[in-house]
This record gives sequence, C-alpha cells and structure tokens, in this order.
Amino acid sequence: MRKILNEKFLLALTGAVLLSASFPPLKFGFLATAGFVPIFFLIDKIENYKQLFRYSYIFFFFFNLFTLYWVGGWSKEADPFLMVGCVLLILIHPILFFLPIWFYMFIKRNLGKNFHLLTFPFVYVLFEYFRSTTELAFPWLTLGNTQTYYIEKIQFIEFTGVYGLSFLLLIVNILFYLSLKKLRFKYFLLAVLIYILPNFYGALVLKNSETKSFKKIKVGLIQPNINPWLKWEGTLSEQIELYLGMTNEIIKENPNVELIVYPETAITYFFLLPQYRYHFNFFKSEIDRLNVAILTGFPDAKFYDDPFQAPPSSHLIKETGQRYDAFNSMGLFLPNSDEVQKYAKIILVPFGERLPYADTFHFLIEPLQWGVGISNWAKGKDTTIFEMRTRNGELIKFSGVVCYESIYPSFIRKFVNKGAQFLVVITNDSWYGNTSGPYQHFQYSILRAVENRRSVVRCANGGISGFIDPYGRVQKKTKFYEKTQIADEIKLNDEKTFYTLYGDLIVYLSLLVVSLSFFTVLFKNFKTKSENKNA
Repeated sequence: MRKILNEKFLLALTGAVLLSASFPPLKFGFLATAGFVPIFFLIDKIENYKQLFRYSYIFFFFFNLFTLYWVGGWSKEADPFLMVGCVLLILIHPILFFLPIWFYMFIKRNLGKNFHLLTFPFVYVLFEYFRSTTELAFPWLTLGNTQTYYIEKIQFIEFTGVYGLSFLLLIVNILFYLSLKKLRFKYFLLAVLIYILPNFYGALVLKNSETKSFKKIKVGLIQPNINPWLKWEGTLSEQIELYLGMTNEIIKENPNVELIVYPETAITYFFLLPQYRYHFNFFKSEIDRLNVAILTGFPDAKFYDDPFQAPPSSHLIKETGQRYDAFNSMGLFLPNSDEVQKYAKIILVPFGERLPYADTFHFLIEPLQWGVGISNWAKGKDTTIFEMRTRNGELIKFSGVVCYESIYPSFIRKFVNKGAQFLVVITNDSWYGNTSGPYQHFQYSILRAVENRRSVVRCANGGISGFIDPYGRVQKKTKFYEKTQIADEIKLNDEKTFYTLYGDLIVYLSLLVVSLSFFTVLFKNFKTKSENKNA
C-alpha cells in the first residue's frame, strides 16, 4: 500500500482534485491556477517516459473521473450502452492528455534553461484546440471553462476566445510553481497580478455596457421536463398538445412575445413527412392563430431515390430497399408562411449520436446502436441563419445549434460571421439527471456569449434553460427537473468582436512556438551527433 501511495501518486492525485474542483458546478474556478503545479513538481521527480506515462495517466484519470462521471447517466432508465461508454471514456480519454505532458518533458530534457516552462502554455492550448477537431473530438474539459462564474475576468475573451483564458491560467500555474520551487515571492505576486488583471478590463466593459443601447426582442422558452428515456414513446398528438398548451400559457403571460423556443427533439416524429400532414397542418394553424414564431427541435429525413447514391451510413428500409438519412434538426415555423427554415446538427456526439467515421465503419453501426435509437444521426451540411420579421416589420436574424455543438467556440463564431444577431441552444440534458453535466453545459454557453457579444437563448427539456446577455450575465434561468415556461427580452447585436472576425489566433501562435521548439530539438540533436561523429 505504501508503495502505491507514494509521493508521486499523491502529487498526481492532488493535481487532479484541484483541477476537478475548479470546474462547474463548483464555484472554485480559482483552483485552476494551481491544478498543474503538483504535476510540474511530479515531472521533476520522474526518471523516464514510462514513469511519466504512469503518473500522468493517474492524474488525468482522476481528473476525468471527477469531472465526467455524469456521462453514464446512472439512472434506472439509462441505457447500458451509455454507461459502458462513460467507463470507456474515463479509461481511454486520459491517454490523450499524455501528449502535452510528453512534449513538456521532451523539451525539458533536450533544451533545458526553463524552455519547457515557456513552451508548456502553448503546447497545452494547441492540444486543447486539436481535441476539438476530428469526429472523435470531445473538448469538454477546456481549462478556460473553469472561469464562467467570474464574469469580470472573462470579458477579454472577446479578443482571444476561451483558449486565451486557458493560456492565462497556464501562465499563472507556471509562476506559482516557480514561486514554490525557487521560494521567490516575486513570482507569486506576478501570478496574482496576471490573474486579477483581466478583472479591471472586465469591470470597465461591464460598466460601459449599462450605457450601450441594443435593439430587443421578447423570446419565450418551453421546458416540459419530460423523461428523456420515455418521451420517444409518446404519440405525436400528445406531444403537439403538450407544447401548444404551454405555448398558450406563455402567450397569456407575455402577449408581446415574438418567438417561442422548444427543446431538442421536442417532437420525436418525422412530422414533415406526408403521413403526418394532418398533425403538421394543425400545428401550423395554431401558429397562425397565435401569431407567434416557433423554433422547435425534431428529427428530419432525407430519402434517396437511388440507394446506390446513399451514404453507407444511411438507414435501410428493409421492406422497400429504400435508404434515408435521419437528422437531429430544428425548424423555424412562422405565422402565415408555408416556409419551414431548417437546420440539421453538424457536430454529433461521438458514439452517442453517430459512430465516428460512420461511412467507413458502417458495419459497426447496428451493433453499437443504443436503446433509444438515436445513435445514427446523419451530419448536417450548412450553418443556417434563421430569419423572421417582428410584428412591427423589423427583420431579425439568429442561429440555432443543438446541444453538444455549443461547446465549440470556432463553430459558433461561423454563425455570427454569417449575420446571427443572437444565438439559440436547444438541448436534452436531462439524460444525465441532476448531476454536474447539465450545469457545466449551461455555464459553457456564457463563454460563447462573451466571445461573440451575442445573447444566448438556451432551451432544455428538463433544465437548465435560460437567457444570457452579450456580457455573459444570466438574466433568467430555470431549475432542473422543473416543468415551466419563461420569457424575457433579449438584446440583439450586429457588431462583431475581434474573436468573431479573426478566430483562434492564439492557436496559430501556439502551433508556431511548438513547431519551432520541436525543430530546434531536432536540429540540436542532429548537430550533436554530427560533432560526435566528426570528433
């Protein structure tokens, strides 16, 4: 037991606890300034790369366990596939985190002179960005996500995006490490100064925001709090009746509401297909009567006349041989208009919603299909901008994303660059019960608001729904497991931030620094070998 619980293990565990405790829903984001400090001391004691892998795995295993335990659902209704997926995620995901730690030690061993400390913020930010690419991406644990409760501190990400926030935290970690290692108080003071410096800018921004004028629109949210495991069994009539009933209630309370939002897959049927025309016509007639626009989540389908033109991952109707794709979609229904503006989810949860690289590994789709039958959505193609006119004739543009997509900063900015004046997120977070997951997901939307200076309207099936202003301030929000409807005036914005226009420049800078560091080591080693050979 003493051999297992050695000093290196305790350092790894301490770092994991500090870093985990900095993530929502705990309001200890300041702990992220010290989460890597034990790891830096640990690496000082590491003798080889084998040991490095062992203890970095321990560190990131506990970090993933404490922050991502909720992924399994862990309720009596939860599908076993979800639970198995959670276990595999917590076991496998920590291996990826070894990459920046390996590079840190690689530079330390080959360059020395504290170059490893200088390069670490760049390599870790680059790692965070690449963790948001490919169909296996899962960027949930971006370090900057820890600061969402500190509204003043995060205002500067209108220039850098969330990766700039991660970079700042990593710099502070290094300075705290140096202050302890070298016993130099100046490093500690510099760390504190760098950490609090953004607060001064943020306070000024928030003060000036009070005098800034915005156009506004009143939006309503419906949170039905339906059991996500059972809602797929309800009839289409029951679903439409439920939502329209709550829509009538919110209009009675807020007669000047212009747009009402329903959550992800609020309607679980392909109700745009001809066989559901009666229900669709009834739904549309109620929208005309109420004179309100409705944005709702629903599954959409695309049928292929020629099955040979269909993607290998598409669904097959065995009786007819016809193939089709199903999309996790949302649609905007306008009063007195036959047009349905649609958006299909583009970034799908790996394995949960779509098998990564499904067109290549299509033979695995059926064995990996999980209980509720939503694990083979097709990928949407385009970033839709919804358009509607208010009752006074003003044209409003906004975008909507589905659930998981809201944690991708570079993806969200695409919508804003195309003209979205505010953002809508629809989700179904009650899969995971009253755990950390839904609270983390809600908080991450605050970052998207600040990065792009756009209001965020967030509608969840069982919570948490709410309204976030362009400065990340939560105007209203619901409780979890609450059946309710709320409305609020949201601010519209046409201006684009530096981040919206230019994106993740800090990632490109990080790529440059990491590449130069790597090739410097290669050149140094080549030069040393040449000198030894010629000696």
